[in-house]
Amino acid sequence: MSLQFDEGTYTVTRRTDSIRLLAKEFALLHFLYENKEKAFTRSQLLDRVWPLEYPVERTVDDHVYRLRKKLKRWEEIALETVRGYGYRLNIRSNVAILPSNPSAQDQEMREVIHGLFRKYHLYGQGKSMLTLLDQQEALGIEIDPFYQLYIHFIQGDLAWLITTTEIPFEKRLYWLLIFTHTLIEPSESLPLYEKALNSSALSAEQLRELRILNIVEVYAEVGQYERAKARLIETYHVMEQDELIHFRLPVKLSALYVELWGGSGEAVEDKMAALRSGLKDAPYLREIGRFQVMEGLWLLRQGRIREAEPRMDDGLDVLKMTLNAPLYLNSAYQILLFMEHHRIEGRLRTKYRQVYAGISKSYGVPVYGQQIVDEIRTFLSPFAPSSDLPLI
Repeated sequence: MSLQFDEGTYTVTRRTDSIRLLAKEFALLHFLYENKEKAFTRSQLLDRVWPLEYPVERTVDDHVYRLRKKLKRWEEIALETVRGYGYRLNIRSNVAILPSNPSAQDQEMREVIHGLFRKYHLYGQGKSMLTLLDQQEALGIEIDPFYQLYIHFIQGDLAWLITTTEIPFEKRLYWLLIFTHTLIEPSESLPLYEKALNSSALSAEQLRELRILNIVEVYAEVGQYERAKARLIETYHVMEQDELIHFRLPVKLSALYVELWGGSGEAVEDKMAALRSGLKDAPYLREIGRFQVMEGLWLLRQGRIREAEPRMDDGLDVLKMTLNAPLYLNSAYQILLFMEHHRIEGRLRTKYRQVYAGISKSYGVPVYGQQIVDEIRTFLSPFAPSSDLPLI
């Protein structure tokens, strides 16, 4: 189901039915609709909808109450209360695709849409993916269940990822694991990654990606530089063997990150030069943002702090623009880890602590972070970590 918003008249329309709202009711619904199925605290909603005013949290409750009454006749829309947290807008998906959209059942169309999602994913165009998902009914398309889950992941919808009963925990495990790196110290997340690699819960593709990509940077962060380098050798072998051409830039970035932590200046410069060349031919926003952050880390390592700050800020801005929450959050966390490793204190350290805290709060980390870690630990507790796993 899709809604159309007319800012001139504060009118929201569903198909041929329209509802007139007050200005702040309209703004609140519009914001929640653009971020559907993502939970927000009352404070977050006040910041987004009443940015230059000073209302109390009760203001949000009053507007939600009035919106519920006005939207009651549209059964697909649910303005849900997230107990102990805040509110989220949910669009119920149990309404069948209308017969007037036969394209939803067309196999060729499904393949085209799946390919389009893959391209948007590749280019880091999170907003494009959300727009396509948002317009399923109008376009007469059906989205693969994988992308339904993936959208919650890239939106940073931790509330849904940890509380939903629609999808078994095993199906959500990999995506929750990716977030653990930003929730706890690397020395704590590494055993979880290793246990996951030794479990039977992940798919073959997830095991491969966790082994050859996600875990590599954690090895570097805990000081296991040689182990990270050895794992990268395996990574290159698997990439060639399985023809994983889309892994090339992410792996090059991981290799650069490893060198930033434990390699020589010459090794860092060589990898940065190769990446600059590669990004010219393949301007993917996610990779550009990560590279800019790492350029800032390299400047930090050289003591060029004034130059490092704007470079890291540029990188975080690009990552924010991609609407890829886990990568945005992870990069902010890696800046803090790197500064701690190099004992950089003062104003800059304080600034990036606040940056990370702000991003974390926007995705509900203070509320759901510990629950995610606890449930992953409980689920993986029967599995022993292994330091010498076979290649996937």
